[in-house]
Amino acid sequence: QEFATLQRSKVCAGREGGIRRKMAAPLRIFVLEFFGLLGILLNVYTMYIEGQIDKTPGYQPACDLGSWSSCSKVFTSPWAHILRHWGLVERGSLLDLSLPQLAIPYFVLLMVYPIARRKVSYAPPFYLGVGVLSIAFNVYLACILKFVLKEFCIICASTYVINGSCFTCVVLDFLAWRGR
Repeated sequence: QEFATLQRSKVCAGREGGIRRKMAAPLRIFVLEFFGLLGILLNVYTMYIEGQIDKTPGYQPACDLGSWSSCSKVFTSPWAHILRHWGLVERGSLLDLSLPQLAIPYFVLLMVYPIARRKVSYAPPFYLGVGVLSIAFNVYLACILKFVLKEFCIICASTYVINGSCFTCVVLDFLAWRGR
């Protein structure tokens, strides 16, 4: 009788634990979704600022915090259209995208991760690779910002923090996936 009771309690505990694991996403996935959405919103705002700078002569965005911080100088620099700057596309071509136009699909891709991790077995390592590349690209852009443009851009720094947070979530999920 004790054995049957013990077996029943193990089955019930296992069933509940299994349901909990399969039904509720880990906190890191919710954090990833939050920062992914924040990244999209920040880049939409950045596109709005870029549009205002192009349309309105003398426009000074709120992110121009003074002589020590000018996002408008950064957004009008050659690096703002990185594919053109690298000589991969012509000015005005369909792929002459600004950095926020390139960032939005990246953050959308991150927001698809919760679905991808359940449907595709190689999603965690794939997203880890994408994350490593995005962090390397952020380091490159931060170096351009600091050493070439000699500017501080609050929006750029915020994007780096958001991307770093997303990457942390992906790394934590990859480690959990690998350890299962």
